[in-house]
Amino acid sequence: MERQQLNPVTVLATPVVLAIVLFCLAPLALLFAYSFFRVSFVSIDTHPSLANYAKVFESGTYRWLIAKALGSGLLVAAITAVIGYPIAFFIAKRVILLKSALLTALLIPLYTGDLVRIFAWRMLLGAEGVFNSFLMWLGLIKEPIWAILFSPIATFIVLTYNFLPFMVLGLWLGMESLDDRLVEAASDLGAGRLTIFRRIVFPLTLPGLVAGALMVFILVIGDYLTPQLIGGSSGVTVISAINDLFGTAFDWPLGSAIAWSLLAAMLALGAMAALIVSRTTLGRALMAGE
Repeated sequence: MERQQLNPVTVLATPVVLAIVLFCLAPLALLFAYSFFRVSFVSIDTHPSLANYAKVFESGTYRWLIAKALGSGLLVAAITAVIGYPIAFFIAKRVILLKSALLTALLIPLYTGDLVRIFAWRMLLGAEGVFNSFLMWLGLIKEPIWAILFSPIATFIVLTYNFLPFMVLGLWLGMESLDDRLVEAASDLGAGRLTIFRRIVFPLTLPGLVAGALMVFILVIGDYLTPQLIGGSSGVTVISAINDLFGTAFDWPLGSAIAWSLLAAMLALGAMAALIVSRTTLGRALMAGE
């Protein structure tokens, strides 16, 4: 009998699928199962119950933290998109020889650890930091602005800095696939820059925008260190609440229910984004595999 040869695709895909199942899907399934349990004194009651989800939706605090996380993710995604569009356009359409160097320079901040970047920003935004010292040297202020650091503004500044490269990469990929002849033809026909962007550039780069926005959105929601070390009293997030429930409070079921509620909200927004992309010409082509 001839020895049956394995499909190379199956051989290559099997380890990846196993890794996804073991390290991604299995922990999520365990978390989902725990969300139906309850804490009974110092033990966990494994009888299924929806009490934890009821507590999440009845609690104004948990609803506010989930809404705050989603709003922060959307806001930072919007800010990085506004900043990232001209950067991505410049790298994709105006640079030829140094394109790889600029993309590498864009990613250099990611080579350092989160704590290094956070404490660097604390030195910049602190009362005796570079920013306040520069404003005092210019004579614009007479004493340091204490409200900059440990504030929501500082948190959004650092989050934007941390995750801007992911948005630029997504937009850059979209810009690379943009046909320059379409822009030139629109310009020859008398279309202004705003019209060209609104009617040509934006629709054709929408898949890249959605990809970058989803990456930024997810990373912002999951960021634990930045709000804690930069936000001060405003740094309480749903992630820190989940961490406290799994840690000091020893209420794993409630923490699991909050985590799954947050995940469900994120999946709903992701489905909406996929629906928006599917309605574009390029999005339909991508989904059809053309």
